[in-house]
Amino acid sequence: MTEYWVSQGNKWCDFCKIYISNNPLSIRTHELGQRHKDNVTKKIATMRKESAAKEKEQKEAARALKEIEAKAKRSYQKDLASFERADTSTALEPNKKSADEAQCSAATRNENRAAPKSKGGSVPGLVISTSLNPTRVVKGAPSSIAVNKRKRDDGKAKAISKEESEALKAREAARKRMEEREKQFMGLYRSY
Repeated sequence: MTEYWVSQGNKWCDFCKIYISNNPLSIRTHELGQRHKDNVTKKIATMRKESAAKEKEQKEAARALKEIEAKAKRSYQKDLASFERADTSTALEPNKKSADEAQCSAATRNENRAAPKSKGGSVPGLVISTSLNPTRVVKGAPSSIAVNKRKRDDGKAKAISKEESEALKAREAARKRMEEREKQFMGLYRSY
């Protein structure tokens, strides 16, 4: 059987960024050389500096998060106190409240009473069950903001050509078809 010659190849030194012959004598000679030793010490020093900088950055981030949490907690307590003051002042002057304000404050009081109890007592703060996004369409009903946003300021009707009116009718028909098609996906993923 014929044997083929196979090259030993070269070995890459990560510290020195060079290739050396891949045999034990060349590798040992290179690793005992001053240039390689200097490059290893430089690499170790840069690794120490990077880890120290990273550790310092993590400590700074943790400190910043603690400050933010403390400020948020102070702001929350301040908001609770101002809400309590407003609630007690409106309870003393019921004639000055509008119907909406009375209904809203009654609803929030009822929600607070129905709030689940935690291990340490009641849950602090208000529990809001209404939607936070007033422009969001809920079960196909557009909000008053979405309905009123296309009104003209001057109140004058714009002259519409025949093609444009046909296009508007087609668009409205397409919108209705789309609503019918996606009615099942409007927050109701299971059948009742």
